[in-house]
Amino acid sequence: MPHNNEIERIKSGVQNLDALLNGGLPCGAVTIVCGPPGSGKTTLVQQICFEAASATRRVLYFSTLSEPSAKLLRYLAPFSFFDAKKLEEAIEFVDLGSVLAARGAQAAAELIFEHLQRVKPAFVVIDSFKVFDDMAESQVHRRLFSYELAVNLMTSEATAFLLGEYGQADILSNPIFSIVDGQILLDQRSVYDEQRRMIRVAKMRGTNHNRDEHQFVIGDEGLHIYAPRVTIVRQDRGVQQGRLAPGISRLDDLMGAGIPRGSSLLISGVAGTGKTALLLNFVYAGALKGEKGIIFSFEETAERLLAAARGFGWNLEREIKRGMIELVFIPQPDINVESHIIMMQDRIGNLGARRVAIDSISVFLHKVRDPQIAREKVFQIATIIQNVQAVGFLATDIAYGTSLISRFGVEETVVDGVVVLTSTEEGLERHRYLEVYKLRNTAHLKGRHSLVIDEHGIEIFPRYSVDTTPRHPLPPLTKRRLSTGIPDLDRLLHGGLLQRSVTLVSGSAGAGKSTFGLQFLAAGLAVGEPGLFVTLEEGPKQVLAAARSLGLPFQKAVKEGLADVLFMTPENVRSSQYFSILAAKIKELSIQRLVLDGVAHMAKEDLGQDELRELLIVLVAQFKQLGVTTMLTLEATSMFSAEVITDRSFSAVSDNLIALRYEVAPGELKPYIVVVKTRGSKHDRGTYYFSVDDDGMKLGAPVDLTRFARASGPLE
Repeated sequence: MPHNNEIERIKSGVQNLDALLNGGLPCGAVTIVCGPPGSGKTTLVQQICFEAASATRRVLYFSTLSEPSAKLLRYLAPFSFFDAKKLEEAIEFVDLGSVLAARGAQAAAELIFEHLQRVKPAFVVIDSFKVFDDMAESQVHRRLFSYELAVNLMTSEATAFLLGEYGQADILSNPIFSIVDGQILLDQRSVYDEQRRMIRVAKMRGTNHNRDEHQFVIGDEGLHIYAPRVTIVRQDRGVQQGRLAPGISRLDDLMGAGIPRGSSLLISGVAGTGKTALLLNFVYAGALKGEKGIIFSFEETAERLLAAARGFGWNLEREIKRGMIELVFIPQPDINVESHIIMMQDRIGNLGARRVAIDSISVFLHKVRDPQIAREKVFQIATIIQNVQAVGFLATDIAYGTSLISRFGVEETVVDGVVVLTSTEEGLERHRYLEVYKLRNTAHLKGRHSLVIDEHGIEIFPRYSVDTTPRHPLPPLTKRRLSTGIPDLDRLLHGGLLQRSVTLVSGSAGAGKSTFGLQFLAAGLAVGEPGLFVTLEEGPKQVLAAARSLGLPFQKAVKEGLADVLFMTPENVRSSQYFSILAAKIKELSIQRLVLDGVAHMAKEDLGQDELRELLIVLVAQFKQLGVTTMLTLEATSMFSAEVITDRSFSAVSDNLIALRYEVAPGELKPYIVVVKTRGSKHDRGTYYFSVDDDGMKLGAPVDLTRFARASGPLE
């Protein structure tokens, strides 16, 4: 029962109409229902009557010259709300057609008043009321009739509906519209080039009703009003309810702490950049983790999506049978934006989905021409996802050559995150990239990261880790020194290399850089420190053979999982993939020492020297973050002069600089070594000859610097 002065409300039984009326129909209100023929006036009111009618709440339904009662009942019977029993005890149909035709409007009105006195109904319907307007002798007569009818209805305390084919001109001139309590306007017109039925509550006294226009359909259950503006309301959940890790390759690394639950991400890209594959992977990965997911596809059929998943080795059919994934395909011609947004809400809620994929939002809204309407619809979808604390991936297609990151240019202002997929032509190949352009409340990785789609699905290669700021690498640890594997060199370095330091070995061709690197790793293996040799020139078999010739137990360590050799070249590994591959291997084997042999070969046609330097800065910063002591080898541009260690400005990358060069001697080239710098540590600045034999690199006598300076020029 209502409290104090609240108006009693009547449930309409029409889907979402009560929401538009802010609680239901006001009891005792006189409402005029307007609309052209075929707009749904009769069905609307009949549905309300059958919902409300009972033995104690009777309905009087008057039909005029529009349709006889028998015809009304014939068309009424197929609806699910129709109840024949109520015709016997609660609803009475009265046909006024014969009275109007024979005796006129006044006689028909008197008959209405007689029935009101006899039945004392709770509901009264006059269909069509416009007949009385058409038969009125004058404007004055019409006003008096309307007033008399309204007074009688108010006296009877009945809730009344007056149906009529009124247009805008009638609303402005007909006095009945100023007398009635409510106006419900129905229409049928073209929306997005398709015929749609529309409803609007223009007036309802005593009610803070919604005044917007909404689409509706008439089905077996009667009217179903689609009112997402009213029914989809964002719930205030306060603090975010946890985070979700996508579970896609290394995308988790890009997302930092994870995606806040309740977030929607726009997955933006031109055709062929991998949006559909990313969405499939997102939902499938969730199912494997016990999180239900749903895919709404407006482009690819279910069969094509299942085939695509099989191609990646994903058993999507199994997860569908298990009830973990639901796949909903809606052909593009069948899209009805308003109704399908409500459908999405229902399907997501019924499944209990925690991951939602829409492929694509641009196709779903392809008939929308107003960017603000598009923005509103994306907001409604994002609201649905937020309210159930799911995470949504909404794909959007953008045109080639555009600077926009969404189809309409407004969607990115609504969603919580934007992931941009791009494809660029590099040389004779096209390469894909992924960028987390925006992700609210998350310290995500910025910039573009390499993305590969192969027979195993999606693989992402972050350029660096979220845990490290590349331009501010950690300093070496001064409490412990690591042996280089060359005892005499350790002496020059006052005990060896500082832990977590980076050493750049600049050497002429054939001077022994790779041998130096192998000895450095072997020294670590001797004390239980796993090592990784990354070769950018020679294959793994050549590296292992070289280690055997030096008597180093490297192959045994590889078999035991204490060491590994990675062969990485610009032909099989892109520069943006180095960090991800190496970081994964470092974590897998708990690597403590790493040699990157031949860093200049990391450069490709698309990677300039400055970019290579930036890549090395990022790599060594990450290696330090992982606690690795690193050695980089670089081929010198000069065999003889140590005046310039590197012409690529790589010296800033390292903590230690060691130069290997040749001196021209009678009948031979004599190699020598000099420690150019050691950051945070003292070192011997002397220059020494060295040799390389079956036992590896060994230091010899000091170089006569006076003679050397005359022959080769000053040292750096």
